[in-house]
Amino acid sequence: MNMLKKQTVGSCFAAVTLLLGIVSFILYGANVAGQGYFHGASVDVAVRYMVLGIALGVCVLVLSNIPLKDGVAKVITFVSDIERIAIPALMIAALLTIVSARVEGFAFIYFSNAEVLQEVQTPANISSAHGAIANIVCLGVTAVVGIIGAFFSTRKAEQ
Repeated sequence: MNMLKKQTVGSCFAAVTLLLGIVSFILYGANVAGQGYFHGASVDVAVRYMVLGIALGVCVLVLSNIPLKDGVAKVITFVSDIERIAIPALMIAALLTIVSARVEGFAFIYFSNAEVLQEVQTPANISSAHGAIANIVCLGVTAVVGIIGAFFSTRKAEQ
């Protein structure tokens, strides 16, 4: 219970950012593993961005709970601040990479000719497109929460 009292607004935002990053990664995995148009269409660079962002989020949470004093605390706080800036940047990079990889599929599924629209808009393809859209939205929300959280400190001021 004492650990919960030590948490700051910044560390709460960091935890929410981490949780949303994990959810985004799960949505991506479900989209690639599921049936439909995007089945097996992995975007390896986006996976690297998400995994690195999640790993940095874990580091931020761990570093915010280590009791430190003086010069070491300043260095760790600086490193943590850099990580909290890098996490939304990585999530935005993952979002843009996924959007650029999925935009052609969205156009094919949603905007095909009237003659082939019935063949293209199968339930599996629509479900796959909705999964990709959910992943993109979740990555965007993750980035926004991370950006907002970067303005708050993850350490309480020493008394």
